[in-house]
Amino acid sequence: MRPWQMIIVLTIVGIAALGSGWHPMYLIFWVLLVSFVISAILSYWGSSGLAFARTLPGGRAEMGELLEERLRIENRSRLPKLWVQVTDNSTLPGHHGGYVASIGGRKRIDWRVRTRCTRRGRFYLGPVSATIGDPLGIFTRTLPLASQRELLVMPQVLPLAGFALFPGAMPGRGRGSQRSLQTTTNAVTVRQYVPGDTLSRIHWPTSARLSQLMVKEYDLDPTIDVWLVLDLDERVQAGTGNESTEEYGVTIAASLASYFLNNDLSLGMIINDGHDSLLPLDRGIRQLDRALEALAVTNANTTTPLADLLTLHETKLMRNSAVIIITPSWEVTWGIGLRQLERRGVHASVIALDGASFGGAHSQEEVRDFLVSIGVPILPIHQGTPLTASLEAGSER
Repeated sequence: MRPWQMIIVLTIVGIAALGSGWHPMYLIFWVLLVSFVISAILSYWGSSGLAFARTLPGGRAEMGELLEERLRIENRSRLPKLWVQVTDNSTLPGHHGGYVASIGGRKRIDWRVRTRCTRRGRFYLGPVSATIGDPLGIFTRTLPLASQRELLVMPQVLPLAGFALFPGAMPGRGRGSQRSLQTTTNAVTVRQYVPGDTLSRIHWPTSARLSQLMVKEYDLDPTIDVWLVLDLDERVQAGTGNESTEEYGVTIAASLASYFLNNDLSLGMIINDGHDSLLPLDRGIRQLDRALEALAVTNANTTTPLADLLTLHETKLMRNSAVIIITPSWEVTWGIGLRQLERRGVHASVIALDGASFGGAHSQEEVRDFLVSIGVPILPIHQGTPLTASLEAGSER
């Protein structure tokens, strides 16, 4: 019953008592009036002294992770709260942090909430509010307890033991033909000592054997630049939810980014999502954080063809760099663009997400045949494919 409804009832009962002069009617009127006043007082006093706290380990989680929170509602006043409903207006799917209880004076209640992160993206925990009511439910008040907190759910990262960018070559360090003036990890030969050489470069076993000072010479420590191109053209996507070409592509991109950066390679990323998502070449843990953050919030909401994307960014793909394209596209036009990149010395390979296996209407057979004809390595991915095993197995012609 709402307060205005109670006032109407009191008015009707009061008029009836005055009109009839019946004593029980007066008694009912006074009981209702006293209950109304006491409920108003309890509601007013009950709205003070509440405090809320939540313990959340960090502001990030990985897709598939079980997120555990500890929540606490505390009554700091001496008067008990007979009815408190805590409402957590979170946007995280499957999150239920609400609670209903009565709290004694100077008491607190702790509870835990476990939520499985089933979707990547940026979500918010809270804001949290409390609804206070009197025993009769006449007066209710809603009070803000805590503001919202951001939670970023990262895409799943698969642990890869290896991955072949193209047949016969693996990314990473290798011997070069140029000598380095600085100390690197590649000590390849020795030569006679000349004035100016530092003592740290002297190779003492060889010097003792030849009875003259010999110093180590080092090769440059070359690394290959890797570009990941994720095609999120919504026209070519297939499947729904986590069993879609979009989610498979994001998982593959995140896993490859982690693999290459953990192997100290320089990585750049281009995402065809309509927001000009470009991650310049860099390396290290910060680059991995940036890559995962970009992949966490991206989605297929553009109609830009992959061929146009490659044309737009082709100047960033330098000679002897490697570009890995992750796409479900069946159009042959972007394959022609790859042939131009190959002629410029860019090593291209394709992870082909077979949209037909995800329930799509088109097959990639034509574009795959074309890529095979120009010598571009292809790794086909079908729905239900064990991604870790497929990526570690490398590419196929």
